[in-house]
Amino acid sequence: MTYFLIMGGLVASASFTLGWVLWRGTLWGLSRLSGGKSRGAARGGRRPASRRARPASSRARSPKPSQRASASRSPGRFIGWLAARRATLPLAVVASLTYLVTRLAEYGLQFRPPHEPPSGYQSILFWLGWLAAGLMVAALLQRLAAWRCR
Repeated sequence: MTYFLIMGGLVASASFTLGWVLWRGTLWGLSRLSGGKSRGAARGGRRPASRRARPASSRARSPKPSQRASASRSPGRFIGWLAARRATLPLAVVASLTYLVTRLAEYGLQFRPPHEPPSGYQSILFWLGWLAAGLMVAALLQRLAAWRCR
């Protein structure tokens, strides 16, 4: 059991490191291909539109209440907070890769002399699979929130 704990920790840390390096390298490469804007320039370049700059003719005519409600809806605080979190996708990828490697290890354990994995291994696989699925859903929700806040 100690062997599995040590090797599992090693695989988890190596997977996390490799996932992080691949993720940051991909982001860096995509930013280089798309024109190479720096992060500070992309954030500081946009200013919110002021309300005072509206022409007088738009003040005279007010839209119907149903149109006003749909046009003035902005994303809520939670959606904005969720859109700012960018760590969910790399974590989901690492958790999924860890789950797949653990599944592969289970397949390999079936061919050793006792022909069955140690006790508790199935529960670890079960919870690791649910963790990976939950992180994938969180990554999808983060992507949707980022799209909504654009």
